[in-house]
Amino acid sequence: MASNIDRWAAIDEKATLGQDVKIGPFAVIEGDVTLEDGCVVGSHAYLTGHTRIGRGTVIHTGAIIGDAPQDLHYNGEKSYTEIGENCTIREYVTIHRGTEEGSCTKVGNNVLLMAFSHLGHNCLIGDNVVIANATLLAGRVQVERNAFISAGCMVHQFARIGRLAMIGGGNTVIQDVPPFCMLQEKCIQGLNIVGLRRANWSDEASEAIKSAMKIYFFEGLNRINAVAKIRSEVPLLPEVEEFIAFVETTKRGITSGRPARHAVQDSE
Repeated sequence: MASNIDRWAAIDEKATLGQDVKIGPFAVIEGDVTLEDGCVVGSHAYLTGHTRIGRGTVIHTGAIIGDAPQDLHYNGEKSYTEIGENCTIREYVTIHRGTEEGSCTKVGNNVLLMAFSHLGHNCLIGDNVVIANATLLAGRVQVERNAFISAGCMVHQFARIGRLAMIGGGNTVIQDVPPFCMLQEKCIQGLNIVGLRRANWSDEASEAIKSAMKIYFFEGLNRINAVAKIRSEVPLLPEVEEFIAFVETTKRGITSGRPARHAVQDSE
Protein backbone atom coordinates (compact mmCIF):
# COMPACT_ATOMS: atom_id res chain seq x y z
CA MET A 1 0.00 0.00 0.00
CA ALA A 2 1.24 3.49 -0.82
CA SER A 3 2.31 5.79 1.99
CA ASN A 4 -0.02 8.50 3.27
CA ILE A 5 1.91 11.72 3.81
CA ASP A 6 0.12 14.91 4.81
CA ARG A 7 0.81 17.81 2.47
CA TRP A 8 1.99 19.94 5.39
CA ALA A 9 4.67 17.47 6.47
CA ALA A 10 8.32 18.28 5.66
CA ILE A 11 10.34 15.29 4.42
CA ASP A 12 14.06 15.52 3.68
CA GLU A 13 15.13 14.03 0.35
CA LYS A 14 17.71 11.98 2.29
CA ALA A 15 14.96 10.19 4.22
CA THR A 16 13.93 6.64 3.27
CA LEU A 17 10.29 5.64 3.67
CA GLY A 18 8.95 2.09 3.55
CA GLN A 19 5.54 0.94 2.40
CA ASP A 20 2.30 2.01 4.08
CA VAL A 21 3.93 4.80 6.11
CA LYS A 22 1.65 7.51 7.50
CA ILE A 23 2.98 10.97 8.38
CA GLY A 24 0.79 13.65 9.93
CA PRO A 25 0.64 17.41 9.39
CA PHE A 26 3.64 19.54 10.33
CA ALA A 27 5.81 16.55 11.14
CA VAL A 28 9.46 17.12 10.19
CA ILE A 29 11.77 14.34 9.01
CA GLU A 30 15.24 15.75 8.55
CA GLY A 31 18.42 14.00 7.45
CA ASP A 32 19.27 10.32 7.11
CA VAL A 33 16.10 8.94 8.69
CA THR A 34 14.65 5.55 7.73
CA LEU A 35 11.03 4.66 8.42
CA GLU A 36 10.36 0.99 7.79
CA ASP A 37 7.03 -0.43 6.57
CA GLY A 38 3.89 0.50 8.46
CA CYS A 39 5.33 3.29 10.62
CA VAL A 40 3.08 6.12 11.76
CA VAL A 41 4.42 9.59 12.61
CA GLY A 42 2.03 12.02 14.32
CA SER A 43 1.65 15.72 13.78
CA HIS A 44 4.48 18.03 14.87
CA ALA A 45 6.87 15.13 15.54
CA TYR A 46 10.54 15.76 14.70
CA LEU A 47 12.85 12.98 13.51
CA THR A 48 16.45 13.82 12.71
CA GLY A 49 20.02 12.53 12.60
CA HIS A 50 21.04 9.04 11.52
CA THR A 51 17.88 7.39 12.78
CA ARG A 52 16.14 4.12 11.95
CA ILE A 53 12.55 3.42 13.00
CA GLY A 54 11.50 -0.22 12.89
CA ARG A 55 8.48 -1.72 11.18
CA GLY A 56 5.07 -0.91 12.65
CA THR A 57 6.28 1.65 15.19
CA VAL A 58 3.83 4.44 16.04
CA ILE A 59 5.17 7.88 17.02
CA HIS A 60 2.66 10.32 18.49
CA THR A 61 2.34 14.11 18.39
CA GLY A 62 5.35 16.21 19.26
CA ALA A 63 7.89 13.43 19.87
CA ILE A 64 11.54 14.25 19.13
CA ILE A 65 13.79 11.39 18.06
CA GLY A 66 17.46 11.44 17.09
CA ASP A 67 18.34 15.00 18.08
CA ALA A 68 21.84 15.89 19.29
CA PRO A 69 22.80 14.62 22.75
CA GLN A 70 22.67 16.92 25.76
CA ASP A 71 26.33 16.25 26.44
CA LEU A 72 29.09 18.85 26.61
CA HIS A 73 31.50 16.31 25.11
CA TYR A 74 29.51 16.10 21.88
CA ASN A 75 31.15 17.90 18.97
CA GLY A 76 29.13 16.86 15.96
CA GLU A 77 30.29 13.24 15.76
CA LYS A 78 28.30 10.89 13.52
CA SER A 79 26.18 8.85 15.89
CA TYR A 80 22.92 6.96 15.69
CA THR A 81 19.45 6.27 17.04
CA GLU A 82 17.73 2.92 16.49
CA ILE A 83 14.11 2.19 17.41
CA GLY A 84 12.85 -1.39 17.10
CA GLU A 85 9.68 -2.84 15.64
CA ASN A 86 6.13 -2.33 16.91
CA CYS A 87 7.08 0.28 19.48
CA THR A 88 4.69 2.94 20.74
CA ILE A 89 6.22 6.36 21.40
CA ARG A 90 3.67 8.67 22.95
CA GLU A 91 3.29 12.44 23.00
CA TYR A 92 6.40 14.60 23.48
CA VAL A 93 8.82 11.77 24.18
CA THR A 94 12.44 12.81 23.59
CA ILE A 95 15.19 10.39 22.53
CA HIS A 96 18.72 11.67 21.86
CA ARG A 97 21.34 9.98 19.72
CA GLY A 98 24.72 8.70 20.95
CA THR A 99 27.63 10.96 21.84
CA GLU A 100 30.79 9.28 20.52
CA GLU A 101 31.52 8.60 16.86
CA GLY A 102 29.58 5.52 15.79
CA SER A 103 27.75 5.13 19.09
CA CYS A 104 24.02 4.56 19.37
CA THR A 105 20.96 5.10 21.50
CA LYS A 106 18.98 1.90 21.01
CA VAL A 107 15.40 0.88 21.80
CA GLY A 108 14.30 -2.74 21.34
CA ASN A 109 11.08 -4.20 19.97
CA ASN A 110 7.58 -3.80 21.44
CA VAL A 111 8.62 -0.99 23.77
CA LEU A 112 6.08 1.47 25.19
CA LEU A 113 7.38 4.95 26.03
CA MET A 114 4.60 7.00 27.59
CA ALA A 115 4.10 10.75 27.26
CA PHE A 116 6.93 13.14 28.20
CA SER A 117 9.42 10.36 28.99
CA HIS A 118 13.05 10.97 28.06
CA LEU A 119 15.93 8.74 26.95
CA GLY A 120 19.32 10.40 27.15
CA HIS A 121 22.25 9.70 24.84
CA ASN A 122 23.56 6.13 24.59
CA CYS A 123 20.67 4.57 26.49
CA LEU A 124 20.07 0.88 25.75
CA ILE A 125 16.48 -0.30 26.17
CA GLY A 126 15.59 -3.99 25.81
CA ASP A 127 12.53 -5.60 24.25
CA ASN A 128 9.09 -5.30 25.86
CA VAL A 129 10.10 -2.54 28.27
CA VAL A 130 7.49 -0.08 29.55
CA ILE A 131 8.55 3.41 30.65
CA ALA A 132 5.68 5.48 32.02
CA ASN A 133 4.83 9.18 31.84
CA ALA A 134 7.45 11.83 32.63
CA THR A 135 10.16 9.35 33.60
CA LEU A 136 13.66 10.61 32.78
CA LEU A 137 16.63 8.40 31.93
CA ALA A 138 20.01 10.09 31.91
CA GLY A 139 22.74 9.15 29.47
CA ARG A 140 24.05 5.57 29.23
CA VAL A 141 21.27 4.00 31.26
CA GLN A 142 20.59 0.32 30.46
CA VAL A 143 17.14 -1.20 30.93
CA GLU A 144 16.92 -4.94 30.28
CA ARG A 145 13.97 -6.63 28.63
CA ASN A 146 10.52 -6.78 30.23
CA ALA A 147 11.38 -4.22 32.90
CA PHE A 148 8.69 -1.73 33.97
CA ILE A 149 9.50 1.81 35.12
CA SER A 150 6.50 3.67 36.54
CA ALA A 151 5.70 7.36 36.15
CA GLY A 152 7.76 10.27 37.41
CA CYS A 153 11.01 8.38 38.01
CA MET A 154 14.54 9.71 37.53
CA VAL A 155 17.38 7.31 36.65
CA HIS A 156 21.01 8.35 37.13
CA GLN A 157 23.49 8.06 34.27
CA PHE A 158 25.17 4.66 33.88
CA ALA A 159 22.59 2.94 36.10
CA ARG A 160 21.29 -0.50 35.04
CA ILE A 161 17.82 -1.92 35.57
CA GLY A 162 17.63 -5.68 35.25
CA ARG A 163 15.23 -7.94 33.41
CA LEU A 164 11.68 -8.08 34.79
CA ALA A 165 12.49 -5.50 37.45
CA MET A 166 9.81 -2.99 38.43
CA ILE A 167 10.42 0.58 39.60
CA GLY A 168 7.55 2.17 41.51
CA GLY A 169 6.34 5.66 40.68
CA GLY A 170 8.24 8.75 41.76
CA ASN A 171 11.50 6.97 42.63
CA THR A 172 15.03 8.17 42.05
CA VAL A 173 17.38 5.40 40.90
CA ILE A 174 21.07 6.11 41.48
CA GLN A 175 22.43 2.54 41.63
CA ASP A 176 21.75 -0.69 39.76
CA VAL A 177 18.47 -2.54 40.30
CA PRO A 178 18.95 -6.31 39.82
CA PRO A 179 16.62 -8.43 37.71
CA PHE A 180 13.29 -9.59 39.14
CA CYS A 181 13.29 -6.96 41.93
CA MET A 182 10.63 -4.50 43.04
CA LEU A 183 11.95 -1.04 43.97
CA GLN A 184 9.84 1.40 45.96
CA GLU A 185 10.72 4.19 48.38
CA LYS A 186 14.25 4.19 46.90
CA CYS A 187 15.07 0.68 48.09
CA ILE A 188 14.46 -2.93 47.09
CA GLN A 189 11.28 -4.25 48.68
CA GLY A 190 11.50 -7.81 47.39
CA LEU A 191 10.35 -9.85 44.41
CA ASN A 192 8.44 -8.38 41.45
CA ILE A 193 5.65 -10.89 42.04
CA VAL A 194 3.20 -9.46 39.51
CA GLY A 195 5.82 -9.25 36.77
CA LEU A 196 6.97 -12.82 37.28
CA ARG A 197 3.40 -14.08 37.33
CA ARG A 198 2.70 -12.33 34.03
CA ALA A 199 5.85 -13.93 32.64
CA ASN A 200 4.48 -17.37 33.58
CA TRP A 201 7.38 -18.22 35.86
CA SER A 202 7.42 -21.60 37.58
CA ASP A 203 6.95 -21.80 41.35
CA GLU A 204 10.41 -23.34 41.58
CA ALA A 205 12.09 -20.38 39.88
CA SER A 206 10.12 -17.84 41.90
CA GLU A 207 11.00 -19.49 45.20
CA ALA A 208 14.67 -19.74 44.25
CA ILE A 209 14.91 -16.06 43.36
CA LYS A 210 12.96 -15.10 46.49
CA SER A 211 15.49 -17.02 48.60
CA ALA A 212 18.42 -15.41 46.78
CA MET A 213 17.00 -11.91 47.32
CA LYS A 214 16.39 -12.57 51.00
CA ILE A 215 20.03 -13.54 51.47
CA TYR A 216 21.43 -10.71 49.38
CA PHE A 217 19.32 -7.81 50.63
CA PHE A 218 18.00 -8.66 54.07
CA GLU A 219 20.60 -10.67 56.00
CA GLY A 220 23.18 -7.93 56.46
CA LEU A 221 25.91 -9.63 54.43
CA ASN A 222 28.38 -7.92 52.12
CA ARG A 223 28.28 -8.74 48.43
CA ILE A 224 30.98 -11.43 48.44
CA ASN A 225 29.53 -13.30 51.40
CA ALA A 226 25.95 -12.94 50.17
CA VAL A 227 26.82 -14.40 46.76
CA ALA A 228 28.75 -17.23 48.39
CA LYS A 229 25.78 -18.08 50.61
CA ILE A 230 23.39 -17.96 47.64
CA ARG A 231 25.61 -20.37 45.73
CA SER A 232 25.75 -22.77 48.66
CA GLU A 233 22.11 -22.66 49.77
CA VAL A 234 19.92 -21.78 46.76
CA PRO A 235 19.31 -24.02 43.71
CA LEU A 236 21.45 -22.55 40.94
CA LEU A 237 18.70 -22.23 38.37
CA PRO A 238 19.41 -20.03 35.32
CA GLU A 239 17.43 -17.20 36.92
CA VAL A 240 19.56 -17.34 40.06
CA GLU A 241 22.73 -17.35 37.98
CA GLU A 242 21.42 -14.31 36.10
CA PHE A 243 20.82 -12.50 39.39
CA ILE A 244 24.33 -13.36 40.62
CA ALA A 245 25.97 -12.30 37.34
CA PHE A 246 24.19 -8.94 37.49
CA VAL A 247 25.28 -8.08 41.04
CA GLU A 248 28.85 -9.28 40.40
CA THR A 249 29.27 -6.99 37.39
CA THR A 250 27.89 -3.79 38.90
CA LYS A 251 29.95 -0.61 38.55
CA ARG A 252 27.66 1.83 40.35
CA GLY A 253 26.77 -0.53 43.18
CA ILE A 254 23.47 -2.25 43.93
CA THR A 255 20.46 -0.46 45.39
CA SER A 256 20.06 -1.45 49.03
CA GLY A 257 17.17 -3.41 50.50
CA ARG A 258 14.47 -1.85 52.67
CA PRO A 259 15.62 -0.93 56.19
CA ALA A 260 14.72 -3.20 59.08
CA ARG A 261 11.51 -2.29 60.91
CA HIS A 262 13.29 -1.34 64.14
CA ALA A 263 15.63 0.97 62.23
CA VAL A 264 12.67 2.80 60.71
CA GLN A 265 11.04 3.15 64.13
CA ASP A 266 14.27 4.42 65.72
CA SER A 267 14.53 7.17 63.12
CA GLU A 268 11.05 8.52 63.77
